[in-house]
Amino acid sequence: MLRSVARFLAAYFFALAVAVLIIHREASLHPLPQGDVIASVWKEGQLIERVVLADARQHDARLERAVSERGGEIVFEKIVADGPILQSPPVVLGISLVAGHDGLRATLGDKTVYVTPDDILSRQLYDHGFKIQAIAISLGLDTDGLLALIAEKLQTSRQDVEEHVSLRRIRVERHRGDERPPITAATLTRDDVREAVVAYAQYLARGVSSEGRFRYTVNAPTNQELPGYDWPRHSGATFFLAQVASMTHDAGLASACTRAAALLRGAALSKCGDLPCVGDEPVVNLGSSALALLAFAEIVDRNIDPSYRTQVVELAHFLRTLQRPDGEFMHEYNRIASRPIDRQGLYYSSEATLALARAYSITHDPADLDAAARGLRNIVGPAWSFFGDKYYFGEEHWTCQAMAVLWPTAPDPKALDFCVRWQAYGRKLQQQEGDSSFDADGAIGVGPVVTPRLTPVASRCEAAVATLDIAKKSGGASPAELAALDLQLRRALALLLRQQFRPGPQHLFKSPADVYGAMPGSEVDWELRIDYAQHAGSAMVHWLEVN
Repeated sequence: MLRSVARFLAAYFFALAVAVLIIHREASLHPLPQGDVIASVWKEGQLIERVVLADARQHDARLERAVSERGGEIVFEKIVADGPILQSPPVVLGISLVAGHDGLRATLGDKTVYVTPDDILSRQLYDHGFKIQAIAISLGLDTDGLLALIAEKLQTSRQDVEEHVSLRRIRVERHRGDERPPITAATLTRDDVREAVVAYAQYLARGVSSEGRFRYTVNAPTNQELPGYDWPRHSGATFFLAQVASMTHDAGLASACTRAAALLRGAALSKCGDLPCVGDEPVVNLGSSALALLAFAEIVDRNIDPSYRTQVVELAHFLRTLQRPDGEFMHEYNRIASRPIDRQGLYYSSEATLALARAYSITHDPADLDAAARGLRNIVGPAWSFFGDKYYFGEEHWTCQAMAVLWPTAPDPKALDFCVRWQAYGRKLQQQEGDSSFDADGAIGVGPVVTPRLTPVASRCEAAVATLDIAKKSGGASPAELAALDLQLRRALALLLRQQFRPGPQHLFKSPADVYGAMPGSEVDWELRIDYAQHAGSAMVHWLEVN
């Protein structure tokens, strides 16, 4: 325990030192009201022409020829500030640029080139410098990739760059022809949210193969599928497709949903003792079966395919066998030894509680309702009885959804109070416009120098919608608390809509149509994992249902 605390504190103070350095670095930028404009022609994610202009209205024959002969899109990046930068050691260079906003001017002899934010984004170099494991954040650029990019532009060697190139930091503002007015909490509409939901679902559906497997993680600039797969996220994406197929009555979405579900009850289904479970590893986790149960329950409840009722009954039974008398769940099952392993981690207890609560509406088995109610009582009660629990709530977004699903049949005021307090805690962490250089209004961040991740925002929205709905219906919060929670939720939803690739910076994508509607990991991390779209989309579906 002490060793973990020491690692956390070391990471924290290192991050604090980085923050001080970057804040000092901000002060070294000099505004350039009449800065140059870097005009670039991009096609399918590749830079095909670049010209430096004194003004964006200036015409240039090379740009016009590149567009007319090769196609593509002209993007203007206006230099609005510049300043010095420390070139070594590499880690300092890597943390000296604001992700997505800063680039470099590189000079070697009488030759000068620009490395713009678009150049860096197209190579996905931001936030790939180093990771602080203790607090799970990434900082800085991949300096190896950055130096290679500079060498490529200057047509020289990496060693020459390190020894002879002079660098200067630039801040730019990007201007494209297809930019939409930014959505804010004040301008958010039901139509905006519905359009986003459909786009998320269509993105996922396009990636479902004939055998039912999703394109799990995709690199947006190259449109390449990356290694890795897991059943809990497959199940979550299937659950979301069922939600949207029902909402839209779209046959294509329903077909993608049933293909993904068929894989779950086919190749993914195995035996844990005498009962079916999800996963074929020697030791399977509770989350795989819990989220598969959630997906199957949604498919039956939405009348997409009633035949999945059998799997709902059987998986609910399996989950109940993993529950302890105190309501806690055992999170692993050893298929070789045919016994559960009483070990716990994040998410799984609340996923199982939600899944059993949803299953009850189909099975009408009192054992499922009792198991869900006991699971919820444990999560919001003794599971959080430790020093500091008032200030640390973890990642309990599934818990508040379970609370809402159980409310009509097993209302738990203590759980509602837990969720209202959890949202108030999150509100203290929610960033506002001007808190950083990023598009962060509505984000959950760890400070002004770390690019906010979008999935924590989305999962908290799922919990916020559920909490706000039940708090309104039950009178479990004051009018002031309800208003604060509503604004908190709207600000977060607006951020997710602004960051969705609809179409996003499509000039940097090899295949814009294939990534349309996706949700990135962050403003600069364009790995597209299926659960990013699922969490954001599921939150929005529920928001539409209760508003």
